Amino acid sequence: MSSLLFVHHPDHEQHSVPPTHPESPLRGLAIETKLRESGLWQDLSVEDARKADSDVFRLIHTKGYIDQLYQMTPKKGLIYADEDTALSYDTLQAVEEAVGSGLQAIDAISSGEFKRAFCAVRPPGHHAEPKKTMGFCFINNIAVAAQYALTTKPFNKVMIFDFDVHQGNGTIEAFQGRDDVLVVSSFQHPFFPYTHWQNKHDNVLNIPLRSGTDGATYRKLVEEPLIKKANEFRPDLILLSAGFDAHMRDPLGEVNLMEDDFYWLTKLCTSLANEHAQGRILSLLEGGYDLEALANSAHRHIEGLLER
Repeated sequence: MSSLLFVHHPDHEQHSVPPTHPESPLRGLAIETKLRESGLWQDLSVEDARKADSDVFRLIHTKGYIDQLYQMTPKKGLIYADEDTALSYDTLQAVEEAVGSGLQAIDAISSGEFKRAFCAVRPPGHHAEPKKTMGFCFINNIAVAAQYALTTKPFNKVMIFDFDVHQGNGTIEAFQGRDDVLVVSSFQHPFFPYTHWQNKHDNVLNIPLRSGTDGATYRKLVEEPLIKKANEFRPDLILLSAGFDAHMRDPLGEVNLMEDDFYWLTKLCTSLANEHAQGRILSLLEGGYDLEALANSAHRHIEGLLER
């Protein structure tokens, strides 16, 4: 049996967006195709995402906000919930599955069935704040998963490491000031979403990156502070907001990481998980908009998660 649970949508075409929109249904398909072509697919325990009931969204989001999303969803076609975030007739089904994938993985990890899981789902979630859509995100998948783990499972401290090129503002907004959640975010700065970068809360570690930052510089900036903060916090579960848009080929970022850098940071996280969290890691897909770079980077990430 595989040591890694891989959760994906049963239908990649859900959450329709305009053909030029970067958050495309082709993203999940590109990852799956790469895994199949390399043979790594055979090493995974693959499950379809189970839909979450929208009530669970209230772990992070307000009832009024959730109700508004369902009320404004068009019966056909699409509208824009904000200037970047397309809401189509089938979006919220994909959202329910994206959130559900995280809960499904938390259940599997807490039961001891798996130590690690990767959820190749969309839309992403880390920009969604309790009352606001933003940056392609509606419901904060990783924040809901973290709160679910703390509320319903035997976890007391959760560390979230967000390595998307854009800061995880929604996750920070949800958990700032808490003593049971540590949020670490490495991100290009100054850059979208231009918020929370001066956050002074002890449980938030921001690691800003200049445009053009390469892999060697990234490693120097991230390794020591991440290890120090994790060792002080001692999480019993690690969650990763796995954005691959810090790749040098990505059209929406200006950081120059390569596939091996994502493998390196994955191994850094697995080492911390082995030390503090009995190896337990849940990784949820966020950004990554060059399909080839996304597929190759996610592949290296999954290789790192599979290794002990």
